[in-house]
Amino acid sequence: MARFVRPLALAFVASVVLASAALPEARAADAGAPAPSLPACVAVSTASRYVPYGYNHIVSVTNGCARDADCLVSTDVNPQQRAVAVAARQTAEVTTFMGSPSSTFTAKVTCKLR
Repeated sequence: MARFVRPLALAFVASVVLASAALPEARAADAGAPAPSLPACVAVSTASRYVPYGYNHIVSVTNGCARDADCLVSTDVNPQQRAVAVAARQTAEVTTFMGSPSSTFTAKVTCKLR
């Protein structure tokens, strides 16, 4: 039985290595692609700012377009959508949660140009 353990272990390790090597390539195809709900000239960034009682979740929407944008902002922590108008070539910040015990969140933003 001991002579079968080593080949089985090697086969298992080889299958894990091959499977994990294929995953990054599949994910890299759309890495960095803009979300379909955002125009190419609109960028979104997030910040988690520490305050004495937790973290404030901030979503920044930067409009690099020549036209104004109307956006809806929500997060996985606070799903309530907030409307924000972002003037052309301006940035707007939206505080989506104050005093969160968690510093991590994911923003969900959709924008339409006027």
